[in-house]
Parts: sequence; structure tokens; C-alpha cells
Amino acid sequence: MFVVVVVMTVMTGLVGDFKKKNHNFTGDCVVGTESLVGFAYYDDFIRLLEKTDFVEQASAVIKSYALVNAEGSQNGAGLEVIGIDAVQYSGVTGFARTLHYHKDDAAEAFVPTGDGNKPGCVVGIDMWFQRNSKGEYFYSSRPAATAIVVTCFPLTAKGALAKAGTGLVNSKTFYFSDAAQSGLARVDGSVIYIP
Repeated sequence: MFVVVVVMTVMTGLVGDFKKKNHNFTGDCVVGTESLVGFAYYDDFIRLLEKTDFVEQASAVIKSYALVNAEGSQNGAGLEVIGIDAVQYSGVTGFARTLHYHKDDAAEAFVPTGDGNKPGCVVGIDMWFQRNSKGEYFYSSRPAATAIVVTCFPLTAKGALAKAGTGLVNSKTFYFSDAAQSGLARVDGSVIYIP
């Protein structure tokens, strides 16, 4: 009987923690499509949802994939790019609570140090900071002003590289503004958020 109680207690705690972390990442409900082309008129759809009495808030999210590297570096990584409005997304998820430097103000999540006119980005913590032997991260007192180049490629609706659009490769430079620690290893090690 003791073993069953211990297993149930541990499993209940693990499942509860997993649910909380995933809820903080995705919110209560995700309406989407398997296609990478998304769906049209999502702003109108959000307005309709927010008029109902059972939806408190909604947020659009655009997901894609890109090669990401520090400016001047040849070492890039393939990452998931998530485009969000930080304030709306924080109202639906726990995104603001995952931030290190802008935890108290999600509106500042994409404002890099130094020049607020440059586009900022938030990276998963495991891509940006090192841990010590106790698993604690080393943070600087403020975000480093590092340029990060995000390069997107045209994809088909199923996610394959679009051969006809290979000349449409698009690169943009963002500046590190914060690190997000969701507690989900896959997310913290492979996601970059952009406005």
C-alpha cells in the first residue's frame, strides 16, 4: 500500500507540474491548422471570440522555422520562430512570467538594451545562458546588446522547402532583449520569439 501511495503522490505532482508548464506556454485552447500557411482573417476571428462570454482573451500566434545565428557567426541553428504580441500573448499564457529581464512588463519584452527603435527578440533560456553545476543560470545585470540574424525560407503548406521560391529567402536582424524560461526543455532550447 505504501508504494502505491508514493507512486500516486509523485505522479500526481509530475502531471500537475507538466499541465501548468504547458498551460503557461499554450493557454487554455489552441485553434489552428496543421498547414504552415495558417488561416485568413484571424483578427476578425479573435474579435468574434472576445465578444463571447466564455472567452476572456485571445492572441494570434504565427509559427514558422528559421536558421538563427549571432551576427557575424557561421554557427547557425534551426529553430522554431514564434511571432507574438507580447502583451496579448501574456494575457492568454504565462509568457510574461517566463521572462527574466522584463518579468514585470511584457510590453517591454521586445525592447533591446540601448536602442528601443531596433527590433528585439526573446530566446529560450537554454540557447542563451550557461548553467553551473547546481543547474543555476548565470545572468548579466541587463541584456547583452547582441545582434541575432533570423533567416526564413519559403515553405510549402506541408513544410517542405518551396523550390519555386528559393530566391525569396528573407533575413532580418533582431537584438537580444530577454530570455524565456518556460520549464519545457524543448521550448527553452529551440524557440525564438519575435514581435
